[in-house]
Amino acid sequence: MKFLLQIVTVSAGVVALCSCQTSPKAVDYYQLGNEMEEAAKNKRVSRTFESFIASPTYRTSRDFWRGGALREYNPAKSHVEILLEMQRGRLYINGKIAMDFPVSTGTKDQHDTPCGTFRITEKKREHHSSLYGSFVDAQGDVVKSKVHSSDKAPAGSRFQGTLMEYWMRFNGAIGMHTGKIEREAESHGCVRIPPEACSILFDKLAIGSKVIVK
Repeated sequence: MKFLLQIVTVSAGVVALCSCQTSPKAVDYYQLGNEMEEAAKNKRVSRTFESFIASPTYRTSRDFWRGGALREYNPAKSHVEILLEMQRGRLYINGKIAMDFPVSTGTKDQHDTPCGTFRITEKKREHHSSLYGSFVDAQGDVVKSKVHSSDKAPAGSRFQGTLMEYWMRFNGAIGMHTGKIEREAESHGCVRIPPEACSILFDKLAIGSKVIVK
């Protein structure tokens, strides 16, 4: 099966054109695809979904593929698949692949992201973790980073949860959100997604949309 042509390539040398500060409602996805394809000139660009996933660098790439189905909007018939082995995610709209993007899931054997079929139960443009973050002083400056909320706070400091933008909760404390992508499973269980892809998911999915982790 061939998919409608619209490609986005995001690599280490290409500046993301969709800032995480941009309201997802204001994004013109068709124009965004044209702009990012223009920025990707003279770089590897796959013309079909099949050729994109067949690339030898697919597993390690930070690139994401964008299909024509992304111009459609039907949250009731949209879902996401998270592929743990490949550390990739796929958005489906009306049964068609609309986007393929890199993810970083839970660290294996420590903070696994459980497999299963779930539903989005909460969406927040800005969400702060209640478990992981930093200790900050009265001015908001970081005193100690990468701490758990149960750790003892240094004198005069308080816990501040890590900001997780475009938050979409789907399994207890686990959700999808923007975050650092190193192409390996290294989160505390959540699914980290690049902001330019996560903002699109946030706009295309709704409370009740299906999330399949496998």
